[in-house]
Amino acid sequence: MSPDISTKKVSGKAEASIRLPNKIRLQLIAILFVLPCTIVLVMMMFNPLIQTVEFSFSKIILPKFETHFIGIDNFVRVFSRPEVGLVLKNTFVWIIGTVALRFFLGFGAAIIMNSDVKGINVFRLIALLPWTVPSIVAANTWRWMLQGDFGLINGFLKEFGMGGLAHNWLGSSSTAIFSVLFAYSWAGYPFVMIMLLAGMQGIPKELYESGNIDGANAWQLFWYITVPSLKSVIFIILILEIISGFNSFDLLYTMTGGGPGGSSEILGLFIYRLGFTNFDFAGASAVSVVLIFMALLCFLFYGPSQARKKRMG
Repeated sequence: MSPDISTKKVSGKAEASIRLPNKIRLQLIAILFVLPCTIVLVMMMFNPLIQTVEFSFSKIILPKFETHFIGIDNFVRVFSRPEVGLVLKNTFVWIIGTVALRFFLGFGAAIIMNSDVKGINVFRLIALLPWTVPSIVAANTWRWMLQGDFGLINGFLKEFGMGGLAHNWLGSSSTAIFSVLFAYSWAGYPFVMIMLLAGMQGIPKELYESGNIDGANAWQLFWYITVPSLKSVIFIILILEIISGFNSFDLLYTMTGGGPGGSSEILGLFIYRLGFTNFDFAGASAVSVVLIFMALLCFLFYGPSQARKKRMG
């Protein structure tokens, strides 16, 4: 046997020994395709986050954004402002109100849409429409409807002899935040409806049949079968809605801008005012870090719940 032939046999065996299985090769190819986009997304996410944290602990010198570390002075300075108490109160009212209203609207809609009525798919499509409207369009539409002098709602009330209930809904400190809260809930309840409707349709019908045989009424079927079966879905919805409440900005900014007199200003609007009206980027970053921390606390509950759901599934 010649040396060339033996060398070829050895090299062929080596190539065969290091050849990867097709499944692993396909996974590596997929990773290589996704990797560039992943790197860009990670840079877009983490670079602003790191810079925000840096700014929150620094004194910023404009216009070059030179930073000098000053510890927690920005946090002390910003949270000592007189309006912070009202902002935190508004944020609390906003989150509790939007989570509750969106959840109950979505739950009610899901129960209705889960029925077997003829043409229910058309009603499901109509119920989804608020979710498809761009937030700026929805905000301007609701602002027109709630306008004090020529708004649709006040016009409706006057037309039916209830003019005494007409009100400057967005111009009054007592009703501004609740008016936007209702508009925000209208725009977002379809998400809750879809999640709960999917969960309801996954409940075995045999459970309801067994309940009917045992003489359970509609309320008992709902309370002892539907609600327990949706427990994990409800928990996830509540966590996501709380995070959504913390991140709210566009509807409030477009409809009231945080007014009148700061009566509808929440943390998101407060950050915007500090950063882009007062040019206090250090203070805005400090409040942003607190907001990020609050959202992370929600994710600490959301992550384990998802893992537990996968184990159960």
